Amino acid sequence: MSNANKKTTARSATPVDAAVAAGKETIESMTKLTQETGQKNFEQVVSVAKENMEKAQAAAFKGYDQFATYQQANYEAFTKSFGIFAKGFEDVTKAWFSYTQTSVDSSVDFSKKVMGAKSVNEVVDLQNDFAKSSFDSFVAESTKLSEMTVKTANEAIEPIKARVDETVETISKVAA
Repeated sequence: MSNANKKTTARSATPVDAAVAAGKETIESMTKLTQETGQKNFEQVVSVAKENMEKAQAAAFKGYDQFATYQQANYEAFTKSFGIFAKGFEDVTKAWFSYTQTSVDSSVDFSKKVMGAKSVNEVVDLQNDFAKSSFDSFVAESTKLSEMTVKTANEAIEPIKARVDETVETISKVAA
């Protein structure tokens, strides 16, 4: 090669080298800028995801606490209701046994009177009186036991009714 050719190649390589160097510098700065932006975006996504996870976790725990409180109140209402029912059933049972005892006693008294009767007419009169008093006693005791049962049922359902009313009210507020 001649000296003139070498100078032309050296001169022409300089603008190409400069363009390549400028292109390389542009690509490097774009790559660096893209990496920095990507890193910032990644950190932002991680931060937002972490915040959302913490909010979801807090909401879940709050929901669990509300559920546990709600279930505890339900348990207490059913326990109270069962206690009222058990006491009412005990009272009804005592009244029934008391009536049964009174009925047996009056039957024994009636039997003694029949054994001491002097005539058939006296036995018939005793039988009529006993039948009437037994029927009246049965109606009165049946009414009493029925009223006791209804009262017990109404009192026993009250705690459960209160929980249902509270639940409906809570759901209505959430739905509104």
